[in-house]
Order: sequence, then C-alpha cells, then structure tokens
Amino acid sequence: MTHKNAKYHDDEEYYYVFKDEITTTKYLIHSQINAKGFVEKPDVVGAIFGQTEGLLSDSLDLRELQKTGRIGRIKVDMTNKSGKTKGEIIIPSSLDRIETTILAASLETINRVGPCEASLRVTSIEDVRAVKRRTIVERAKELYKNMMEEFTPESSRMIDEVKESIKVPEIIEYGEDKLPAGPNTPTSDAILIVEGRSDVLNLLKYGIKNTIAVEGVNVPKTVADLTKERTVTAFLDGDRGGDLILKELLQIGDIDYVTRAPRGQEVEYLNKDQVIYALKNKTSVEKITNHANFNHNQHNYHHKRKTNDKTPTKQEIKEEEKFSDLTRQLKDQLELEIKQAEQDKQTQQQTTTATQKNEKTKEEKQEPEQQEKPVKKQNKYITALDEIKGTGKGILYDDQFNNIKEVKVENLFNEIRTNQNKIQTVVFDGIISQRLVDLSKEKNIEYLVAVKMSEVVKKPETIKIITK
Repeated sequence: MTHKNAKYHDDEEYYYVFKDEITTTKYLIHSQINAKGFVEKPDVVGAIFGQTEGLLSDSLDLRELQKTGRIGRIKVDMTNKSGKTKGEIIIPSSLDRIETTILAASLETINRVGPCEASLRVTSIEDVRAVKRRTIVERAKELYKNMMEEFTPESSRMIDEVKESIKVPEIIEYGEDKLPAGPNTPTSDAILIVEGRSDVLNLLKYGIKNTIAVEGVNVPKTVADLTKERTVTAFLDGDRGGDLILKELLQIGDIDYVTRAPRGQEVEYLNKDQVIYALKNKTSVEKITNHANFNHNQHNYHHKRKTNDKTPTKQEIKEEEKFSDLTRQLKDQLELEIKQAEQDKQTQQQTTTATQKNEKTKEEKQEPEQQEKPVKKQNKYITALDEIKGTGKGILYDDQFNNIKEVKVENLFNEIRTNQNKIQTVVFDGIISQRLVDLSKEKNIEYLVAVKMSEVVKKPETIKIITK
C-alpha cells in the first residue's frame, strides 16, 4: 500500500505515514473519546470531519487544512469492552498556537460517533519542538561529556602555549632605547617599572598593561625621563639586582612608590594573588627616604666642611646657615621623638615587670603537666587530623573541642559560612587556601588544621595554622 492510498484501519502502514508527518508538525492534539456502543476507527474519523464541518471559518476547516498539509493524518487507537468503546485520538498540527487551541476546542462539540452517543475530551496539546529541544540538550550533554573525556592535559598545555603566544604581540618597544613595555604605557598616567621583558609578559598575563622594563641594572634615559612626567611605581625583584635598580632609580629618577617581590623571588614567577598583594601594599618613596634623610644630610655637611679648604663665599655661607637651621629643626624633632619613645618604653617596662612577677608566681605553682599543655594541645589537633586522613572529610569543633559537625571537604567552605555555632577549630583532610583563611578570619576561627597549605599570601595573626 502506498502513502497516497494509506487507510486509517491499516495499523502498520498508518504508523509509518503518521511517523513521517509528525516530524514536520509543531503541536500534537491528544484527546480521549468514549462511545456507548461498538464503533470503529473510520466512524470516529468520519465524525471528526463531519461534525466540525462549517463550525469554524474556511481557514480552519479540517478538510482544507489536511489538503494543504497543515493538519496531518489523524491517528485513532480504539478498544472495545462490554459493548462500550474507548479510544485515544492524536491530531498533528502545523498551525500556530492560537489556531491549534481553537481547533482542539472544536473537537469537544462531537456528541455522536456513527449510531452511538459519544463524548470527546481534549487531554493535552503537546509542543513537538519542546520535545526536540529536550532531545537536543540531552544529546549535547552526551557529546560534551565525551569531548571532556578526550580533553587530555597535553591539550591543556597546548592551549596555554597558544594563549601565551597571543600575548607576545601586545608587547611594544618604547622610546629611543626600544624598551619592552605594555601597550598602555605611552598613554597611561601611571606606569610600573620592572626589571626585564619576562616581568612585562607576566604582568600582561594578569591584565596589567602599563609596564616598562629597564632591561638591566643601569636605568636608561627613557625611563628616567618617564619618571618626571608620570606617577611611577617601581615593582622590583626581591634580590640584590632589585636593590641596585632601586638605588639608581632613587638617584636619577623621580619615582613615587616602591613595591617588591617576596625576598628571593622574581616578578616574572609571581602568581596573580602575589602580584595583586604586592601592588596593594606598595610604599611611598617619602616614607623610605625620610628615615635616612637626617643622618645622610648631616654626613654630607661635615664632609663638605672638611674637604673645602677655600674661604666660603657669601652664597655658600647663606646655604650653610639655611642647612644648619634645617638640621637643627630635624634634630630637635628627632630628639623629641626619642625622648617620648624612651618615656613610653620605661612605662611599658614597669608594667611588664609587674606582670612578669605575677605570672612567675603562678608558674611556680603549676605542675609540669600543665606547663606542657601547648604541646599536648597541638598533638590533640594532629591526632584529630590523623583520624580523618584519607576520608576526604572535615570536622568543626567548638571552644571545648567538642564535635559540632562533620562534613565533606568540598562542602566545608559553605558549611563554615552558614553555620550559626561558635567555631573555634577546623580540622580537615585537605589543603588550606587563601579563600578559607579569609573566611576563617571573618568567622573568628582560631585554629586551621589540615594536611598542607597552598600559597597563602595573607596570614592573619589571629589564626594558628597547623599542618602535617
């Protein structure tokens, strides 16, 4: 039997015709029919076309809609039992949403099928496209999962290399010395002076584009001129090379702020958190130089008087008198500060002496077991850590070291943040991060005990960190 001559009562042929047609439809109208008597599928289909004819406008006439392909072939599934017939009717529709609902409502006017009384009720209108979208989402999840399983560390390394190569063209050559610099250096009001090209590259990776490198210990003229026009921060390595560059910048340049990598480390190897911490904690050059100004000026003055055998001119005498006045003022201010510091020190010593006497008396009365309490306390934390080692869990304790709650390590952060109890100690089988340290400070937690600690830049004095 062909598609054109397919009949409603031919179940197998009808199935394939119906399957082909619903792939082009938008909605499926599902309805339930009940007839008081024995009826067949052609009777139901005939009732649907006959009793809805002329009920709606010509644009919604079922016969016309089926001719133009806007209504698909009607599927009827019937069962006969005890002289009654029940069945399900499915009508594919490519009409819009409003027209489909009007057509569905018109079906409920059918009250007779063949010679029998009947009632028809629309149960649902299914959006075929929504079903397709759900299928698409599920298939996309499956494809993505397969793709991620094939995503090897080698692929990750290749991506990182490509990203680095993209950043290289952002470096420009600045000034007559053609120094490596970030793309924003020519226009930015504030710049960072670093040691070499690798430092510029590392800062570019974190979005800092107003950098320029001196490329050696000797500061080029280009950089010296820049320091007179811009707000300048020297971001130098934490080694002897950084010390030498800083000394020369202070002599020939006019820098405003100084910040350093941690002692023994270089700017090109710092991670993002370390870079941000260093820039936030930069120091004004005035604070660095003010402490040394008095002794330095005094030394220069005496050296000048010793080496100058000529009779001083009037101008030189005026300069010396002016310098002497400035020296006396600085000296008086320094002596006043020293005197005040000594008075504060004496007061503090007297208070400390009295406190120490009281504490010494108490300590003499304590037993040896009580003096070893800090060691035992730390052992208590290590013991608790050993008990949960390898479990991937964490335990929250109160100030009496009572177990408040036991959670998985991946849920530890959220549990600390939302827990309403007073938490004093956190012991967990994991790694202490800067994020956890910051939250612990916020929650007034005193002890963090874990297997090890990652690169924590900012360690509050109120928190004691214990690791294996």
